[in-house]
Amino acid sequence: MSAPLLQVSDLKVHYGHIEAVKGINFELREGQITTLVGANGAGKSTTLLALSGLVKKAAGRVVLDGQDLTKMSPHKIVSSGMVQVAEGRATLTTLTVQENLELGAYSRRDKGNRAADLDYVYGLFPVLKDRAGGLAGNLSGGEQQMLAIGRALMAKPRVLLLDEPSMGLAPIIVQDIFRTLRDINQAGLTIFLVEQNVRQALKISDRAYVLETGSIILEGTGRELLVNPRVQDAYLGS
Repeated sequence: MSAPLLQVSDLKVHYGHIEAVKGINFELREGQITTLVGANGAGKSTTLLALSGLVKKAAGRVVLDGQDLTKMSPHKIVSSGMVQVAEGRATLTTLTVQENLELGAYSRRDKGNRAADLDYVYGLFPVLKDRAGGLAGNLSGGEQQMLAIGRALMAKPRVLLLDEPSMGLAPIIVQDIFRTLRDINQAGLTIFLVEQNVRQALKISDRAYVLETGSIILEGTGRELLVNPRVQDAYLGS
């Protein structure tokens, strides 16, 4: 088996005296969807923020394809190929849809390919093309989530980190978002997904980890965890 694309070793994050993430280890394989699930307060979002350099790591290493990202600044992590879609979408509401997308490519050196990538994003999310000149603040919640994902794709990431992409969205929109994530993955992008919609997340995942109070307590394929009695009792209501 080839080496993992992303290797996370002994990651710890503290908030004051509280140990939010307790020395966890996991890996992402290239071309796979990997999901981190768990209850509120388990440390899922903190884990993503630590990978992105947005919260300080107390200990541990983060290595992307042999490059140590552990002490890199957030903008250098983006340039190295790991991009996060934040919880709550964080679209720039006073800019147009297209301006939001174009800002996603700010760190790229290959400026000439932006038009093709914009066409790719508009192909994934036709509603964004229809509203390209309108303000992002006028989009619905689901459309803003599409915009946030599209903006991240404009950075041409090797690894896409997604924090709760289904939060606050209608079920039919959630289905569309997960379908698009599968399409993006099948085009070759490696995805690390943090998600409270455990059933949907595990259905599309190649591998998954269960985080509980800052520690990984279970891991396996998405299918294995879907039928795991402990996961069913805690997260699936069956």
